[in-house]
Amino acid sequence: MNYLTSVMILASATLFAACGTSVHATRLNHAPRPMQPRPVESVEVYASGPPPHATIDIAFLEAEQASSWSVDKTPELISELRHKAAEMGCDAVVIGGTGSRDPGLGDTESWLVENPKERKSVYGTCVVYADEMQSSYAR
Repeated sequence: MNYLTSVMILASATLFAACGTSVHATRLNHAPRPMQPRPVESVEVYASGPPPHATIDIAFLEAEQASSWSVDKTPELISELRHKAAEMGCDAVVIGGTGSRDPGLGDTESWLVENPKERKSVYGTCVVYADEMQSSYAR
């Protein structure tokens, strides 16, 4: 494999990796019980208000398009929040809102294109039900 081919493969892999969504979790409180990963479909999603259960906020979740080239929209961003919540063992995700930002100097696309598009984000709270019996997931 020659040098140019190697560079093209690396550049393609970098651009492909820059597409999609990145999710970050910031821990807030300790869970009232041990948390284990669970099936994604068992994680409830609330957008118009909190769940009808007493909850404990476990983590603040932020899903953002990984770059200006990402084609992920709101449904994909919410899906990624739900996947992260399932990985963490949360009972539900309470959507807090959406946002967007212009890429900054530290973002690769700012160096490659003149007018990179803004990055969309969705944020929410990963919660567990205060009463273990309220969990929709059978342990």
